[in-house]
Amino acid sequence: MSDRESSEILGVKRLISPILILAVSTAIFVALVKNQPTLKTTAKQPVPVAIRALDINLTPMQLSVNSEGNVQPSVETKLVAQVAGEVVKISSSLVAGGEFSKGDILLKLDPRDYEIALARSEAALSRAQAEQRFAAEEASRVRSLYGDELTSIAQLQSAERLLSIANATVDDASAAMKRANVDLERTVFTAPFNGRVRAENVDIGQFLAKGAMIATLYDTDRLQVRLPLADAQLAYLDPSYAQTGLSGEEPANVMLSANYAGDQQSWSAKLLRTEGEISTKSRFLHVIVEVTETLNDNGVRLPVGLFVDAVIAGRTVDGLVSVPRGALRSDNSVMVIDEDNQLHFRDVSVFKLSDTDVLISEGLASGERISISPLQFVVEGMPVTVID
Repeated sequence: MSDRESSEILGVKRLISPILILAVSTAIFVALVKNQPTLKTTAKQPVPVAIRALDINLTPMQLSVNSEGNVQPSVETKLVAQVAGEVVKISSSLVAGGEFSKGDILLKLDPRDYEIALARSEAALSRAQAEQRFAAEEASRVRSLYGDELTSIAQLQSAERLLSIANATVDDASAAMKRANVDLERTVFTAPFNGRVRAENVDIGQFLAKGAMIATLYDTDRLQVRLPLADAQLAYLDPSYAQTGLSGEEPANVMLSANYAGDQQSWSAKLLRTEGEISTKSRFLHVIVEVTETLNDNGVRLPVGLFVDAVIAGRTVDGLVSVPRGALRSDNSVMVIDEDNQLHFRDVSVFKLSDTDVLISEGLASGERISISPLQFVVEGMPVTVID
């Protein structure tokens, strides 16, 4: 083979090689396109949201009203001198903050002037009684003589007049003796109740004029708290308070509590009455709560001036249910969970709203479930998973 022929064959090979490569690549591409896998698409299933649920049970429920106020004495009195005299004795309890029991002697005045006055009144009574006896005997003698026609009617009338004067003199002397005895008793000042001294203004040796103020006392066995209530809160109490301002047959129970001496303490009380008028400044109606058991179970006595929280037991209402505040939506609706664990909007009627709970009166039935979890995005029929 000549060089020319060899050169022509080599040129043909160089021309055919790219064509073959291109043909093979094209065949492979066509085969891959015809045999590419087919992707199957499916609709994405929503993922249920995990929530907490509350079982609804409509039952009669006793309402309560919360308020707060300061403890004040129910009975506070001014100890005043009813007679004049020099102070000769003062009890150690007669100081600001001093505690005393009923019947304790708090103070004594010099009694000598009043003892003398009593002795003189007793002597005057004895003299008047002697004159009365003589006048009675004389009147009896004159009546006898007048019956025998031995004396005149003028003498009889004179004897009767003297007897009447003697009787009046005895009555006057008897009253004077009682007054002297009372004045003598008033030189001794005794405690009218179990209590404490709020303030005192007397010293030993001081001369007290009649009407002088000695001390201010208050009863520690009967304390009261004046509580402000909004007008709407009266609806939760017995209707008698709104109608008459007074309690019914049984006053409502009240629980007072406070953090006192580093510990939480509580005392029982009774709601007695309302003051009957709404304050024009605060628009509140005030009620009076009385504490007669001032010593609680822990042996702590309720101090005057303590600021306490009060929970007043109200009336009982049927068909209410209490749910957490977070379960109520802004449009007064809740999310009810059906048997298929799907959420549905339900409008409800709110009876009472507090910071933590809501009392619902209408819109729910016993046996239903509602969501109590805070959900920002909710749609009707949204599936959920209820967790414990």
